[in-house]
Amino acid sequence: MKNIKFLYLRIIILSGIVFTSCEKEEVPAFEYKPIPKSAVGEKLVNGTDLIADIYIDTTYKITDGAVATELAYLSMTTGLAMKMFVFEVDLTNPNVSIEVSTPNNKPAFTVQPMTEQAGYEDSEGHKVWGGINGDFFTTSGASIGTPQGILYKDGVAIKTTFASSVNTYFAITKDKKALVAGQDVYNDIKATFREALGGRVWLVKNGLPYNETDAAVDPRTCIGVSEDGLTIYIMAVDGRNFWYSNGMNYSELGKCMKALGAYNAVNLDGGGSTTFFVRNTPGFTPNRFQIKNWPSDGGGKEREVANGLLIIGK
Repeated sequence: MKNIKFLYLRIIILSGIVFTSCEKEEVPAFEYKPIPKSAVGEKLVNGTDLIADIYIDTTYKITDGAVATELAYLSMTTGLAMKMFVFEVDLTNPNVSIEVSTPNNKPAFTVQPMTEQAGYEDSEGHKVWGGINGDFFTTSGASIGTPQGILYKDGVAIKTTFASSVNTYFAITKDKKALVAGQDVYNDIKATFREALGGRVWLVKNGLPYNETDAAVDPRTCIGVSEDGLTIYIMAVDGRNFWYSNGMNYSELGKCMKALGAYNAVNLDGGGSTTFFVRNTPGFTPNRFQIKNWPSDGGGKEREVANGLLIIGK
């Protein structure tokens, strides 16, 4: 009888513990409130649903007519770390331009790091203040460095064919306007090109984010232009580094480019090719070009690429 009473008492006590532990506890509500500090940060916070919190939001002048912004943030969609870099170039400023770069500043197909390509273009009265990588290209064999898309440099057509129906392009016309377009209008407008290089998938087309079904997340480089063709938006997004930055898919890129102000935008080569660099001194010292992003090849090693775009100050 004593044992039965003891067992009955244990059941009552345990029942009370179970009942108490199953009660719902009040969990404090938590809401992220990203606070941008730059114009780019404000556009991305207000124009997308991608940013949960901001850790770094810094803008600095590159040269007259060109500014750069660095943004480190927590992704709202994945909860992962992100880092992006943005150039905004105002073509109404007479002291700035965008030009295509090629290895050794020659009309030949090979590969070379972007900071070395910049060195061949850099001179007094024609200073390189920043740049990015360009088109997709053949990475091995006898045709290494052959770009997928078109290539125009200083008004000269170096390559006028496309590797695939997916290929698009970015161009600067002879009257100093920028455009992003597809192959359907190439023959009608190619005579106006002063500088041009190829891209691939659309991100924004005629003011609307383009519906790309590929959801792969990678480091990315992309470019867009305003509706009037007078403002260029360039963005590089790092990836493949869990604690630092994890990359974007095409849909996220499109949202960002539209929020920045792009009426048309396309994807450029990405992955280990993604390169975003700036000039760190007005002089011509050997290390005057600084890679600001983290190329995913070899733990930050700059990749040799086929071509790129340079911000030139006059």
